[in-house]
Amino acid sequence: MTSIIVKDPLRDAVEAASGGKQTVLWTKSGFPTYMNVIPKFRCEDLHPTVLGTGTHPAFVVNGVEKSEIFIGTYQAVLQDGEALSLPKQIPATNINFDQAKAACLAAGPGFHLMTNWEWAAIALWCAANGHDVRGNTNYGKSHSNPDECGERNGSPGATLTGSGPDAWRHDGTPYGIADLVGNVWEWNDGVKLIGGNIVMPLDNAFDLSESKWPDTGQSIDGANGIEISNKISCRGWLNKAFKGVAGASDQLQPVSFRQAMLLPVDGMNLPGHFWADNSEGFEALPVRGGDWGGDSLAGLAALDLGCGRSRAYSVIGFRPAFIG
Repeated sequence: MTSIIVKDPLRDAVEAASGGKQTVLWTKSGFPTYMNVIPKFRCEDLHPTVLGTGTHPAFVVNGVEKSEIFIGTYQAVLQDGEALSLPKQIPATNINFDQAKAACLAAGPGFHLMTNWEWAAIALWCAANGHDVRGNTNYGKSHSNPDECGERNGSPGATLTGSGPDAWRHDGTPYGIADLVGNVWEWNDGVKLIGGNIVMPLDNAFDLSESKWPDTGQSIDGANGIEISNKISCRGWLNKAFKGVAGASDQLQPVSFRQAMLLPVDGMNLPGHFWADNSEGFEALPVRGGDWGGDSLAGLAALDLGCGRSRAYSVIGFRPAFIG
């Protein structure tokens, strides 16, 4: 087994070329996986008032702050049961939530399925820094900028990981996180609905058993399309543009819901659509970002909280992350 902290020529080359934005970690079976290094930041650095203060929860694990997190540069592929982040590959799809999570954990200690806290941190950072992140939202090209294309290599709609232009990276550079918008939806860990009730860890406790995730006391209600409330007055299959989602007018919502991108942040342009299924007794796990046919409904804020745990489709993939 190759240690993930041992220097090697591939890692040295990737870190040198990217100026330290990217690195290469090694799984327990000795496979390389390309990761972006995201240094810790504070909520007030993203927005002076609306997001609260202190370290963003993505950088706090079971109450302990981390100086950085590692996010897969590319959507995952599978090698001998391990989830890898590799360039110019067809992303793994037709995989359910538990399978995606298991493939990430199989890569070794610290590896995990990207969490909603991590997704939210990246998306909020992009908005705060003025990055209009696009992607494969129209069968190989951007719906809004059709001159932007990726390589399809026989796929019905997905492009090879990282094959699109710099505008399809989170920071607009060749070394940013690729394909967060469109291509394939991505399973996220760390939040779910149970009968419409929002259940999620207080921070990025990626190793916390789901049975120990606290109920937030808030729910997805069907009032006004979708709103967050402490009661449910309308159930079913719900949808609304993310920017139009709000909390119930007579209730004060916790700032953590904006930090987790369950509610929009005033002044931040984060495109995407929000779907949810709050049916009685239904357990819904999240997918984020949209797919190759998502058009304007895809985006960094695109969220579907209507997927059952066993759902496995050709338009749903995932992404590994790592915290040491």
